[in-house]
Amino acid sequence: MGIAVFAYSTMIGWAYYGEECIEYLFGIKARTPYRYIFCLVIALGAFQKVGFVWDFSDTMNGAMAIPNLIGLLGLSGVVVQVTRDALKQPDKLS
Repeated sequence: MGIAVFAYSTMIGWAYYGEECIEYLFGIKARTPYRYIFCLVIALGAFQKVGFVWDFSDTMNGAMAIPNLIGLLGLSGVVVQVTRDALKQPDKLS
């Protein structure tokens, strides 16, 4: 029973996270198509072999690291500058 509750709450969390990302990228009107696609993918995943579903989800979770790493590289100069500024004023750190 516990794993079913965990799985269900995880799906709700990922649905919300995806909705917010879709809205940010494509606007509010993209939410409804996303919801339909999300529900369709859930239904299709329910009929797949478990190994395929795990492999696919692991691959997609790993693929999310790519844009995040690109963002980290792009913002690394900003982070270095902000860190240097903060370390020059140690009384404002606490």
